[in-house]
Amino acid sequence: MKLPIFSKVFLVFSLFAFGLFGILFLVFNNFYYLNSKNEDKKKSEYILNEQEIIFKDFIKRYDEKIVLIESIVSKLNDEKQIIDFIENIIFKDKTILSFKIVSLNAKETLKLNNNFGESIKVVEYNNLRNLFATNYFKYMRVLDYQEIYHYSLNDSKNTINFIIRSKDNFYSIEINLKNILETIINKYPKKIFIANTHNDYINSNFPINLNSDNYIIKKIQIEEDSNFTFLIELNKEFGYEFVDNYIKIVGGSVLIIMFLLTILFSLIISYFLNKKLNLNRAEFIKNENNILELNERDKIIDRYIMSMDIYPNREIKDLSSSLAYFLGFSKNELVGHDYRFLLSKDARHVVDFIKSKVEINNKTYILEEFEGVKKSGELFFFKVYVEAIFTDSKVDYYSLICEDITDKKRVENLYLDLNIQVDEYDAIFQNVDSGVALLDRKGNFLKLNKNICDILGYKSAELLNINSIELLSEQSKDVFQKVLTNLDELGTINKIEQIFIKKDKKPIHLEVSLTLISYTNKIVFVLNRLEDKIKLKELNISLEQRIKEELEKSKAKDKIHLQEQIKNAKLSYIGSMAAGIVHEINTPLTYIKGNLELMQYDIEDLPSSEIKDRMLYDSNKMKEGITRLANIIESMREMSQSTKELKEVVNLYSTILTALTMAYNKSKQISKIYINDKLFDIDNIDKNEYIFNSKVQKQRLEQVWVIILNNALDELIKIDDYEKRAIYISIFEDESDIVIKFKDNAGGINKDIINDIFEPFVSLKEQGGMGVGLNIAKKIVDEQSGVIKAYNEDNGAVFEIRLKKFEEDLV
Repeated sequence: MKLPIFSKVFLVFSLFAFGLFGILFLVFNNFYYLNSKNEDKKKSEYILNEQEIIFKDFIKRYDEKIVLIESIVSKLNDEKQIIDFIENIIFKDKTILSFKIVSLNAKETLKLNNNFGESIKVVEYNNLRNLFATNYFKYMRVLDYQEIYHYSLNDSKNTINFIIRSKDNFYSIEINLKNILETIINKYPKKIFIANTHNDYINSNFPINLNSDNYIIKKIQIEEDSNFTFLIELNKEFGYEFVDNYIKIVGGSVLIIMFLLTILFSLIISYFLNKKLNLNRAEFIKNENNILELNERDKIIDRYIMSMDIYPNREIKDLSSSLAYFLGFSKNELVGHDYRFLLSKDARHVVDFIKSKVEINNKTYILEEFEGVKKSGELFFFKVYVEAIFTDSKVDYYSLICEDITDKKRVENLYLDLNIQVDEYDAIFQNVDSGVALLDRKGNFLKLNKNICDILGYKSAELLNINSIELLSEQSKDVFQKVLTNLDELGTINKIEQIFIKKDKKPIHLEVSLTLISYTNKIVFVLNRLEDKIKLKELNISLEQRIKEELEKSKAKDKIHLQEQIKNAKLSYIGSMAAGIVHEINTPLTYIKGNLELMQYDIEDLPSSEIKDRMLYDSNKMKEGITRLANIIESMREMSQSTKELKEVVNLYSTILTALTMAYNKSKQISKIYINDKLFDIDNIDKNEYIFNSKVQKQRLEQVWVIILNNALDELIKIDDYEKRAIYISIFEDESDIVIKFKDNAGGINKDIINDIFEPFVSLKEQGGMGVGLNIAKKIVDEQSGVIKAYNEDNGAVFEIRLKKFEEDLV
C-alpha cells in the first residue's frame, strides 16, 4: 500500500523532532563544559603571551651582547687580547658556552670553549672546521654589516647560536637555553611543553599531536629557518552533573512542543511540497555548470600536480598524468601494479616505515628525501607528503603528493663533492714537502702549511700577521717587491733564489716560486730549501756515473759475446772437419777390426804353444785398443753433428756418457768419476744401461755436462793427492722430473759468489776464467724448460739439474 505524501512528511518531521530534541539536550548539558574550556583557553593564551615576552627579552639581551662583542673584538688586532677579553669579560656569563671567529670564506680562525671557572680551551688550528658545506652558512654569507642571525642545531644540547657579521669576519657565541627554558616551564603550574625548530621536545620524551584540540600553541619565529614552539595542555575534563530533575521537567515539555510543531510543519510543508518537487531548471543548470568547472580544475591539477593513490596492499589505485609523464610511463602501465618497482632498492623499506607512521599518528607524514627510478633507468629524488584516507576507522588508501627535488639533490651533491675536494686540497697543501702559502696582492699571508713555518722558524699565527716582504733581507726586498708588482704580466715566476731572515735572525737562501691565480687575485707562494736541490744534483751526478759504468759493462759483455760467437764459429768449423776425419778414420778402423777378428780365428786353430798364447794376448790387447778408439770416434761423431734447433726425445744417460768420453783424456789424469755409484770406464760403455727419456736438444745438453765437468776438474786439480779427488754423477727420477747431480769434493763454492754463480763474468777460477760458462749452461737449461741450481754439500760443490720426463700420453 502506497502511503500518501502527507504521511511521509509527517514521519520525516517526527524523526527530525526527536533528533532536534537530542541535539538540544546535548547543548544544554555541555554548556558548562564548553564555557569552562573557553576560560581555560584564555588563561593558557595569556600564559603563552607572557612566555613569549620573557623569551624574546632573553634573545634581545644577547643580541645586544653580541653587538657589544663585535664592536670591541673587531678593534683588537692581537689574538691574545681577544682571548683575554673573552675569558675575563664574556665567559663570566655562564650561559655563554663558546665563542668563535669565522672568516668570510667559511673557515674557522679562532674557537674558544668556556670551561666554567677553569682556563678556557682554545681549539687547535688543525681542528678548526670549514663551514662552507653547512646548511646555515648560506644564511650567514648574505648578512649585512652588524646584522645578526640565529640558528640552532638538531641535537639535544638545547643551545642557540648568535652570529653577527663584521667587516672582515663573522663572530659567533653559543648560548645555553637550559635556564631560561626551565624558568618558562616552571613559572606557571599549567602543563607546558617546548619544541625546537626540529620538533624535538625539550621536556618530553613522547611525541605530541599538534593537530589535537587539547593544546594551545604559540610559535616564536627567531629566524626564517629557526623557531621555538610553546604548547600548553588544556584540562581534559571539567566536571559537571547530570541533572535528573531537569530532564523530567524540561524534557517532557519539550517533547509535547516538538510533537505539535511537527504536525504544524508537516501541514505547511505539504502545501509547498509540489512547488519544491518541481526544481528550478535554471538552478539545476547552474549546479551542473559548477560541477563542470570543478571537473576542469581536476584536469588542471591532474596535468600539473604529481600525485598518486596507493592501496594498503601496495597496489597503485590512481595517479596524475603529470606524475606518469615524469616517470616515463602511461597510466595503464602503472595502475594496478605494485608501486615498489618504481623505487630504488635502498628506498623500499623506508616506505613501509612511513605507512606505519601515518597509520599510528593519523596525520600527514613528510619524507624529505625519497629515491626512485624512471622507466629510462634514470634516478630521481622526491619530497613526498603522505596522508592516510580512512573509511570506518580503516585505511582505504594512501594519498601521496610528490615534489621533484632531483636538481636540488644534485646541487647538494655538488656542494658535498666540492667540500670533499677542498678537504683533499687542504690535505695536499699541508703534507707537500715544499713550504706553500697563499698571499694577497700586497704580500700578506692568507693561508700557509706547516713546512713553511718549519723553514722560517715561525708559528702559523705569527706568519699570518707578517707581510712576506718583511721576511726578506734588505738586498732582496726591492727585487721581491718588483716581482709582486709585475706578476700580472709575468703570471708565474719559477725558482728564483732569495735571502730570507729566519725568526732567530739567521739568513737562509731559499728558492722561491710565485703563481698568480687571476680569478681570485691571489698568489701561490712556494719555498724550497737549496740543500734539497744540491742533494738532487749529487744524485744526478751519481746516476750519470752509474750509467757510465753500466755502459762499460755492457760493452765488455758485447765484446765477450762477440768472442764467444767467433769461438762457436771456429768450433763449428772444427766440428765439421772432425766429422769428416771421423768418417775417414772409421772405414780403415772397421777394416782393421774385421781382419783382427779373422786373424784371431786363425791363431786359435794353431797348436798350443807359448807363441800361440802370446799372439792371443797381443791380439786381445789390440782389440781393446780398437774398441776404445771406436768409442772415442763415436763420441766425436755425436758431438760434431750439427745442433738441431728442434727438440727430440733423448736418453739423458747416454748424453752424460758422451760428455764423459769427450772429457776422458783430461779426467783420467785428474780424478776418478763415478756415475750412479759405478766407476766410469771408457772401455766398458753401455749407453742403454739406464733409460731416462726427456724431450730436449741433445748436443746443447752435452755442452752443459762438459762445462760442469771441466769446472769440477779445474778445482780438483788443486788437491795434491789423486786418491782424494772424486766426481760423483747421479741420475734418477722423482714425480715428474729427471734429476742429474754433479758433485765434487774440491771444497765447495765461495760464499761470496754462490748467489751470483750463474751471472756473467762471475768465475770460480783464480786465473784464466771469463765467467761465462755457467751463464751459458743456465741459459741452455732454461731453454729446455729445466732448472739448474748450485749449492755446497759435504765439503764440495753440487750442481743439480732438473728436466721434465717424457711421457708418451702427453705427446
